[in-house]
Amino acid sequence: MKKIQFTLSVLFITLLIGCKSETKKETAADSVFTNGKVYTVNESQPWAEAVAVTGNKIVFVGSTADAQAYIGEGTETTDLAGKMMLPGFVDSHNHLIAADWIGQGILLYDATNKEETLKMVKDYADANPDLPVIYGAGWATPKLGGLPTAEDLDAIIPDRPVLLIDYTSHEAWMNSATMKDQNITKDTPDAIPGTTYWVRDDAGNPTGVAIEFQWLQIYLGLGLWQPDTMMKESILKLMGEASSYGTTSVFGPGLLSPTLTIVDEMLKDYETAMEVIDQLIKDGKMPLRSFSMPAFKTEDATPDVFISFTKRMKEKYNSDMHGVTGIKIHPESGIINYGAPLLKPYEGTDSKGGFGVTPERTMELVMAANKEGLDVAIHTEGSASTRAAIDAFEASIKAGNTNVRNQLHHYMLVHPDDHQRVIDNKMLVNATPSFTNTFGNQDKDYEKVLGKERINEMMGRYPDLAHAGLPVGLGSDYPGTPISMQAPLQNIQAAVTMTDPSNPDAVAYPTNRKPMTLEQAIRSFAIDGALFMHMEDKIGSIEVGKLADLVILEKNLFDVDKSEIQNVKIMATILDGKYMNRAD
Repeated sequence: MKKIQFTLSVLFITLLIGCKSETKKETAADSVFTNGKVYTVNESQPWAEAVAVTGNKIVFVGSTADAQAYIGEGTETTDLAGKMMLPGFVDSHNHLIAADWIGQGILLYDATNKEETLKMVKDYADANPDLPVIYGAGWATPKLGGLPTAEDLDAIIPDRPVLLIDYTSHEAWMNSATMKDQNITKDTPDAIPGTTYWVRDDAGNPTGVAIEFQWLQIYLGLGLWQPDTMMKESILKLMGEASSYGTTSVFGPGLLSPTLTIVDEMLKDYETAMEVIDQLIKDGKMPLRSFSMPAFKTEDATPDVFISFTKRMKEKYNSDMHGVTGIKIHPESGIINYGAPLLKPYEGTDSKGGFGVTPERTMELVMAANKEGLDVAIHTEGSASTRAAIDAFEASIKAGNTNVRNQLHHYMLVHPDDHQRVIDNKMLVNATPSFTNTFGNQDKDYEKVLGKERINEMMGRYPDLAHAGLPVGLGSDYPGTPISMQAPLQNIQAAVTMTDPSNPDAVAYPTNRKPMTLEQAIRSFAIDGALFMHMEDKIGSIEVGKLADLVILEKNLFDVDKSEIQNVKIMATILDGKYMNRAD
């Protein structure tokens, strides 16, 4: 009897040990990170020390002591040694799918005046005598002291076409050889007078600057666009660079290709881009999660065509790595060139700017798209275009379209009454911090065309939305900003200081605006950004069950001076549980 009892006891102990071993084996994670400063962006558990990942999912968030239960023989364990871990950055407005074509050739962002700009162009042309076209980007009207002319370029390069895109990517400067090659004359019509047009002299002759993408046909005519190869190259290059900055997801409202204003060709390019991304995902080479929209830019585009096309794209591309969410409307030109629609005239003029897509067409498209379950994102730079967008979104809400996420992008100049409507209706807003600070000396031009009173009342109010408790997504908007300003940490610094991080001597601007808190700015590049993609239940915070998109920083952002945030080193970027970048 005792022998039987002893045997049963041994068997019980063996089973117990076996069960414990099996439990240990089942809970062992692929990766465990310990001893970190983990800021989760999860309000119910804002801070942790350790994170465990199995496959592409987060399986544990908590203390280093409790994380030991997830460490097995095959677990890769990383001692963070006090380093910071955040959710992978989510950029809610960027054009990385196709926009690298703008950043080719000579880059002029660092030039400080017209003389430096022209010297850089001439030196580049002299160093490349066999190039049939001299192409570049990055000049800025404020730095040049006003709009340049073809004659400026003729003096240094008279015999080859020159095409230079400005730092916003909306305007272009060319020499006489380019205009002759492309048959640009006094009789060449403006696409949308007052919005998309040629700058002309008193006699009506084009002077060498094209406003608000009037120049896209010139780029195409010079034979520079090769979509089948350039889009893949752009994705790998630009998204790869974004990944090195800690970005794991990007929202692209509008495919910024040179066919933007040619509807059939643009939709064709957009579909090609979606196919390229799909193949990169299948090949395991996609650097980021990518969600996007085609752009409705011209009044002659047909809403039904856009809606039908977008629905087809949305049904076809709807994975956690790649999706189409709706339609972007780009209804305007820019403030600095007196083109963006305003509620009151520009300073010293009777002009209120003009619409490329009218408020009536915007209303029509928003209502029709929302009815079909498609989000609409609207470029909002001028105060009148912002009001038109808010009118359309408010009407859609009243019509019962509450299952969509309409979005105001950039939110640069908004009347106080309209700002309150955004708060009251809890509208989703994106902002690009560098668009409303002193970057490129643009504050001087803003004050010239708007006046200080209007700027203080209306410009750069995105932090006020965050203070009111609304989600705000931040984005770097390449190529509207240089590739060097794409880093989320740089934009976070801009949002919490209201200064231009690229200029150590920059002052806060607008001067009366209360900056975002660091918590708000991080959230804007995390869970708030995920809202634009309908992915907030899967990314944007460090929580059990969410996808393992993580970024490791050398220092805790809460321990560094706000003016040094951009200098904190990215130690690793993890997408879907896999390292995309690791610092040496």
